[in-house]
Amino acid sequence: QAFRDGPTNKVRARMSVASAIIFGSVFWRMGKTQTSIQDRMGLLQVAAINTAMAALTKTVGVFPKERAIVDRERAKGSYALGPYLSSKLLAEIPIGAAFPLIFGSILYPMAKLHPTISRFAKFCGIVTVESFAASAMGLTVGAIAPTTEAAMALGPSLMTVFIVFGGYYVNPDNTPVIFRWIPKASLIRWAFQGLCINEFKGLQFEHQHSYDVQTGEQALERFSLGGIRIADTLAAQGRILMFWYWLTYLLLKKNKPRYQQLLPPSEEDQSKQQTE
Repeated sequence: QAFRDGPTNKVRARMSVASAIIFGSVFWRMGKTQTSIQDRMGLLQVAAINTAMAALTKTVGVFPKERAIVDRERAKGSYALGPYLSSKLLAEIPIGAAFPLIFGSILYPMAKLHPTISRFAKFCGIVTVESFAASAMGLTVGAIAPTTEAAMALGPSLMTVFIVFGGYYVNPDNTPVIFRWIPKASLIRWAFQGLCINEFKGLQFEHQHSYDVQTGEQALERFSLGGIRIADTLAAQGRILMFWYWLTYLLLKKNKPRYQQLLPPSEEDQSKQQTE
């Protein structure tokens, strides 16, 4: 299905290119001034949001329709739920990874982010894992929503909550206690934090005053984004991804269509038919 849906994939590819060019033009060739710190964090937050929303909207727009077909085939006993989900996820890995890689390959040099091959590779890896996690979330939304329209309304609304607690708009240390679990479950937060660590570590900024931020490590600490490794953020995204896959499996299994079992005619019915 992922490869057969040519028109949709072409649109997604064009949107990935267009988004990268637009963001790259806005944040063109960022320098090392004090104001560039805010610009870099803004760009990384935008990159995380764009990647997640693109993957989410594609999935919630397609999966509810696909689910109706799958339900009918499962009712016929054509295949089990586990093999279907496994094959679907494996088949979508190449095409799902292509779009964030296209986006990152254009945006990274245009914005002049940390100019090393290893940092670029980590950038692409982070947004790719985030894209998979957002798609997994879209599967869960598609499994819950009764129609495509409902899924398209529910998915972005849920993602908006994760964006608010994504580490840029609300400092995790200032999050109310009752909402402390949301940043931990936010794929936006972990992607943004991983991108920031990848970008800021090792950077030296121009400074004129003693209170200016001089290093990337200081910038990370000021925004409460330091203290962990990129591997930790990827592991957190992996846990979120597996949680959404697991929840999707449970929902599809629970909502399996059930039909009344046909019983053979009784002897009384058979005798009536013979009499008639």
